[in-house]
Amino acid sequence: MHPTQKSVAALLPLVETFCPVGGLVLDPFAGSGSSLVAAQHLGRDWLGMELDPDHAATATRRLAWHGTARAAA
Repeated sequence: MHPTQKSVAALLPLVETFCPVGGLVLDPFAGSGSSLVAAQHLGRDWLGMELDPDHAATATRRLAWHGTARAAA
């Protein structure tokens, strides 16, 4: 777990409020990808960057899992 991981539930209203439909969420310090998962959940495009390869791998796994769960819903 990333030491400053935020909950997706806490980020959903922020993404919804500050990123219009069709907008792009840019997170240059993506960490474990919570903001990107929130963007994906709301149908926003996203671009995340993370220097730590372990955290980047965690974000990739989370995005893949949430994308699969969303497609199955």
